[in-house]
Amino acid sequence: MKIWIYTDTRKNVGDPQHLKVFATSAAAQPWLKQNDPEGAAFAYEIILGPGYLAKTLLVLSVLLLGLADLFTTNTILNLGLGELNPFMHIAQTWLGPWWLIPKLGLTYLMMWLLWRSNNPYNIALVVAFCCTPVLNNLLIIAGKS
Repeated sequence: MKIWIYTDTRKNVGDPQHLKVFATSAAAQPWLKQNDPEGAAFAYEIILGPGYLAKTLLVLSVLLLGLADLFTTNTILNLGLGELNPFMHIAQTWLGPWWLIPKLGLTYLMMWLLWRSNNPYNIALVVAFCCTPVLNNLLIIAGKS
């Protein structure tokens, strides 16, 4: 993966405007045309370690588990049973079929907070905890069928 770095030689080192970092060349070009047509951005390779891949997969698994919880909860509701989580029960009562908005919002919030963590073991612990509602829902569905 590459990033593009522009150095403004008119600024002192340490000045917030001294360096500009762009994710792609396409992002750098319009900025350069507007702010420094004579300037150039240089590509630098970023080395992502194996921890980055593990962290990405763990955080994405939180999304998958959140979606699995959503679908299994809907199955339980369709079987005529109710929600056991009091917060989601209130959301279902107040919002009706739109209760999934706060559910997914909380899932995205959790993903954002986990992404900020640098400890994959703590992230894995949270992912394991996120498995419990899905497993509980599957047990309830199996017992009702």
